[in-house]
Amino acid sequence: MKKQELLALQKLSTGVGHFIRYWGFRKIHGEIWSIVYLAKEPVSGNEIGKLLNVSKALVSPAIKELEAEGLIKQTKSENSKTKRYQAEEGLTEIIHGVLKRREKPMIDKIQKSHLELSREISDNGSLNSDRLQQMGLMIQMAQIGLSSLLAENILNE
Repeated sequence: MKKQELLALQKLSTGVGHFIRYWGFRKIHGEIWSIVYLAKEPVSGNEIGKLLNVSKALVSPAIKELEAEGLIKQTKSENSKTKRYQAEEGLTEIIHGVLKRREKPMIDKIQKSHLELSREISDNGSLNSDRLQQMGLMIQMAQIGLSSLLAENILNE
């Protein structure tokens, strides 16, 4: 790989790493996923570490976590000692799964807590009931937005 191409790949991977942190993953997950996703051929953990200029100790557990999330998979390699990885193809299905598995239960839990507080709040208490109602509307908007993202017809277009 040419030096300019490597630097551009590292810059993109770092950007994806920063972005993916907002989803609750670590930066290294986004960096590794970028390398694996863009590679023409399956890559090894050692190659990933060299491309990102990070240690094997950082790469190995992150690879296992990405495998567990269904973002990458191990493929056959030239020998039994070297593990090679490639990205899963169905990216929208993977995002759908992550949103359904992680974000939906989180928003549902917040909604449940909001409803419980709404039942308990009193007009004489120290909480602002108007703001609690506004918060409820924000939670509903988040649920509607997530539901629309999870709708099969939207993800498959």
